[in-house]
Amino acid sequence: MKKILLTASAAGLLFATSCTKKEETVVTDANKDTVAVVTSETAPMTEMEAKAAVDKAQADLDAAIKKGDKDAEAAARKALGDANMAWENTKTAVGNAAQDVKAGVDNAVDKTKVAAENAKQDMKAAAQDTKEAINKTAQDAKEASKKAAGDAKDAYNNALESAKAK
Repeated sequence: MKKILLTASAAGLLFATSCTKKEETVVTDANKDTVAVVTSETAPMTEMEAKAAVDKAQADLDAAIKKGDKDAEAAARKALGDANMAWENTKTAVGNAAQDVKAGVDNAVDKTKVAAENAKQDMKAAAQDTKEAINKTAQDAKEASKKAAGDAKDAYNNALESAKAK
């Protein structure tokens, strides 16, 4: 059970952290000064990374507003929207992965319970078969003992009669 849970957790973590591709877009103003660096994620990332991207995009937007550059502000707003969407998608993906792991663990538990019940039934059937075999053997032994006792009694009586006849 622990191995199944550990395997499922590892698979969930691999899913959540794999295939991350980062793209950076540099936003500059008219003087060729860098106003903002927009980082966008194109694949699943961790929830903390997504939240950090949202925070960074918000800081970039605040800086662009402070500078008064409308182009940089528009790019930063778009980046903030993309970062928020990525964060929501990541939270959803993490929630779905957690549900999948839970469903897998529940399925494994159910199968284990069924297997245990089947084993219990098999053991009961084997015990019943063994009990019946023991009872049959005991009955056969009892009948054989009665027959042997009857044969011995007949032989004794025949021997007595033969001895009397002489």
